[in-house]
Amino acid sequence: MEEIRTGGKREFFFSCAWTIILLLAGDVIISALPRYKIIGTLITLLFFCVLAFFALTRYSAVYTYSLKGGRLRITRTIGHRRKEVETRVSDISYIGREKPGFKTKNVYRMRCTVFSNRRVWYIVYKKGKNDNLLVCEPSPEMARALSAGQGGQQTAQEVF
Repeated sequence: MEEIRTGGKREFFFSCAWTIILLLAGDVIISALPRYKIIGTLITLLFFCVLAFFALTRYSAVYTYSLKGGRLRITRTIGHRRKEVETRVSDISYIGREKPGFKTKNVYRMRCTVFSNRRVWYIVYKKGKNDNLLVCEPSPEMARALSAGQGGQQTAQEVF
């Protein structure tokens, strides 16, 4: 089973709203400090650069979820950069919609949306001696397949 996901329209509209808010904030800074127009302009430009980086990395990212041969592989590709998390399904100790109540050594955030936790799944798996947390957004079918193959504490059928 394999699926490919990208950022959604809702995230795009939230970024557009933030752009308008930052533009208005920059205008207020420039108006409030007329002697320091260059500083207000530079602050506004800095805000836009940070927002542009944030938006471009989220919307140009392509997430590939793959479940084959008892292995779960999630890949995030942004341009030529590629980040991949892979584990055996048998190493998964928890899969569910609720965040686990304990700390893990590594946290991998492989999710398309930033503003919504509606589709977020938390997967705890063991790599070596450490527990790792994977935060992702698989489709309901992929979550069911993971839960069925894992036999964990909470199944996808209980959540849907």
